[in-house]
Amino acid sequence: MKLKYTPEAIRDLQSISSYISDVLLNPAAADRIKANILKACATLKQQPMMGGSVKAKTGHETNLRFLVCEKHLILYLYKNGEVSVARIIDGRTDYVRILFGDGGEDPSL
Repeated sequence: MKLKYTPEAIRDLQSISSYISDVLLNPAAADRIKANILKACATLKQQPMMGGSVKAKTGHETNLRFLVCEKHLILYLYKNGEVSVARIIDGRTDYVRILFGDGGEDPSL
C-alpha cells in the first residue's frame, strides 16, 4: 500500500512543528508530536479504513476520512490502494471552515 502526503499536509506538519518549537519554545515536544503524527499516518498503510468518515461527522459531501492523533486531525483519502494524507489540522480549530470554506463542498474533489 502506498502512502503519500500532499504539499498542504507537508506544510501543515512543518507549521505544527515550527510553532511548538519556535513559539512555544519546546523543540522536544515538537519532535515528539511530529513523530507521533508520522507514526499514525504510517498505520494507515495497513489499516486505511481505520479512520472515521468526514461526511458522517460533518454532513459535508466528501470522500475524506480522518484519524485523530493527540490534538490533531489527519485528513486523508483512500482510493485505489493508495492513502493520500491531505491535511493535518489542529482539532481545536474550526476545521470544517478550513476544509470547506463557506461553500460547503470539498474543494479537493
